[in-house]
This record gives sequence, structure tokens and C-alpha cells, in this order.
Amino acid sequence: MGLADGPSGLLRAFLATDVYTEKGRLRSDDLLVRERVGRALGGAAAAIRSLISAWRADRVPASTREQPFPPAAVMEPIRRAERLVKQIEDTSVAVRGLPLLNSDKVWDRVRHVGLDELMQFDWTLVGESAAAASDAQAATALDELDIAALETRLRTIREVMTDRQHYIEIR
Repeated sequence: MGLADGPSGLLRAFLATDVYTEKGRLRSDDLLVRERVGRALGGAAAAIRSLISAWRADRVPASTREQPFPPAAVMEPIRRAERLVKQIEDTSVAVRGLPLLNSDKVWDRVRHVGLDELMQFDWTLVGESAAAASDAQAATALDELDIAALETRLRTIREVMTDRQHYIEIR
């Protein structure tokens, strides 16, 4: 065993990880970004679900023989919000499923050319997801929810994800 192998080398070999190297820290940060984006989007989805529940309790009338189904005007905001929740959940899954920076060629490219660019992608992902969560949590009623603004934020997140994936691809 050489001096370079030492205790940290043994620990890395035992854990099969590079957590104590620069490359390992970058991978760890990458996972942290995914977790923060996923948590923020999960908070947005939970806030919207809460608004949907309150809307149902306050505005959807009980079924009667004369009107077995609620009026369409009352149900439309619920349907739009449910579609938005589905988009949020799909985006969250896509962020968590982004490919890791595990190839040495990708690592060399990122280390030499563009940690700043990669960080900018990550800041945008975290910022847009946090803003989406804040927007969703700020609404006090379903009809106050700015669905178009949230859809724009989700679109931005998906575009940044695509740009980020293209950036780290080996050419």
C-alpha cells in the first residue's frame, strides 16, 4: 500500500465512491441540486393539492338527484390545477433522472472548460423551482393561482435540463 492509497483511498475503495475527491464533491453537489429542485417542486405540488382540496370543500356542491354532477365552471379550475400538478411531478421526476457526471471524459471537459457554466445551469434549476414553490404557496385560493406563470417556470426548468444535458454530452 502506497502513501497515496492511505486511509482515504481505502475508504473510497470500501465505499466505492469518490466523495473525498474533487470529482466526488462535484457529483455530490449534482445530487444536492437534484434533491433541492425535487423538494421545491414537491412543495409546489403539495400547495396546489391543498388548494384543490379547499376548493372542493368550499365550492363543489353535494350531488343531488337533480344535479348529480358538479357544474363544469366549478370543476374547471380543479382540472387545470390537477394537470399542473401532473406537469410538476413529471418535471420533478425528469430532474431526478438527469444523468450523473460519471464519465471521466465528461469530468475532464467540465473541470477544464466549464464549472461556471454547469453551476449556472444548476442555479437556474434551483432558482426556478424555488420560485415555483413560492408562487404556489403564496396563493390562498385556487382561483388566485397563476397557472400560466407556473407553466412558464416549468418550461424554463425543462429547457435548462435539456441545455444542461447537451452541455455535458461527450462530443
